[in-house]
Parts: sequence; structure tokens; C-alpha cells
Amino acid sequence: MDRLTALTSVLTSAAFEADAAGTIITSNPPFVQLLRRVPGDDWRDSVDPQDRALVDAWWNSLFTNPGDTHQPITVRLTGSELRFQLRGQTASDDAGQALSAVGIIVSDDETVTQQRHEVDHITGLPERSAAIDRIEALVGDQRPLAVAVVLLSPEDARDEMLRKEAARQLLTTLRPTDLVASSPDGSFVLCAENVSTTKAATQMAERMSASLRESGLNARIGLALPVEELAAATIVREAEAGAWAATPGEVSFAA
Repeated sequence: MDRLTALTSVLTSAAFEADAAGTIITSNPPFVQLLRRVPGDDWRDSVDPQDRALVDAWWNSLFTNPGDTHQPITVRLTGSELRFQLRGQTASDDAGQALSAVGIIVSDDETVTQQRHEVDHITGLPERSAAIDRIEALVGDQRPLAVAVVLLSPEDARDEMLRKEAARQLLTTLRPTDLVASSPDGSFVLCAENVSTTKAATQMAERMSASLRESGLNARIGLALPVEELAAATIVREAEAGAWAATPGEVSFAA
């Protein structure tokens, strides 16, 4: 069992591992959903600026005094009035040299305690099953939602760095309540609740497309607005059909 799994085996929470510079090495889906950060980012960039000095001092202490017991701290995240408890533990080598640290961010907020799913090791995002579960839950509750499927070009989908960049750009365009998941084939599935009109869904997709173009990615984006209680997999297939019908850089609804 790796360090991250061991740390979250009892409590489902937003968890991550990072080096002394704060660069994320690995993380779980609740962490990505909450902090909008993927491996390669500095996780501390999501902390409210007023709490950044506290977090920096606490994080540095994990590496300067790896054998000490470190008390949890309470911080706010950027754009949120909620407070989160941050717990940390240093991962050291046989000589006691701190190599990295693992952290847990705990809150009663449902975005932290969502069900765990397998992680796409390239993007750090939850796999497609997480989106399927979210869609099923929203449909079951009869809540409005929009589903989008993003298809990168075959060349871009084979490039791990471009897939990671696509994940980062998509995260920047979404609300905290939205979910983005990725698949091994390089596609992405997005679920946005309380989006009930064609105009709102199209605007959401156009923001995603514009953000991807900033990184030179011309993706096909397909949309579906469920109007009846369809199976989640069927809704995703409809959005996927729309994506295949679109030309690169464009948005299309399923026929």
C-alpha cells in the first residue's frame, strides 16, 4: 500500500503528495475536484492569500523537522469562506532525509467526501466512472444538468504532456460543483449541474474550447442536455456523438 492510499484508507478526503517546493507528485480525485490542481502544479496556489504565509511555514516545517509531530492547521481556499483542516506527514528515506510529504484536507463539504474512483495517472483526474456516477445521481434526483465530451485530436491524445495540459485548462473553466473525468483514450467527460438551457450549455462549452485553444489544442466538444430519465451511459454516448459530429475547435449537440 502506497503512502497516499494508507493515509486515506480510513477517511475519504482530499489527499496529495508533494515535494518540498509544493509541487504535486500525486493526488486523489477529491483533491483535484476541490483544489483544481493536477500533478505538476503547486498545491499552495489554491490557498487564500491571507493564509499563504501560515501554510508556507507549516509546509516547510515538515521538511526541516521531519521527525517532529506536526499539528494540523486550519486554512481557507481561494474563493471559499469555508475553512479546511490541513494535516501532514513527512515521507523520508532510510536515513531520515525528507523526500516528500503527504497531506489531507478535511471538510464537511461534499466535494471533499465524494466517492473515491480510480485515477488517470497521466492527468490526475478521476476516471470516466466518476462522471457516470455523478450523472446517475443527478438524473435520479431530477436535477438539471449538462454533459460534455471533449475529444482531443488523435495526435494530442497520444501526447501525455498535452493530455495533462488539457486537464489543467478544463479545470480552470469549471465551477467547484462541476466534475471533469478523463479516459485512457485521451477524452474527457464533464458533468455540470444546474445547467438547463442550450444557451448556458453552449456558453460553458465555448469557454472550455477557448481555454484549450490557449494551449494550442483544438478539441471537438459534444453536448447533451438530458430531457428524460436516461441511463448515464446513454447520455454520455449522446454527448460523444455530438463531439464526433463537430469539427476541431467547435461545439455540437447530439442530433
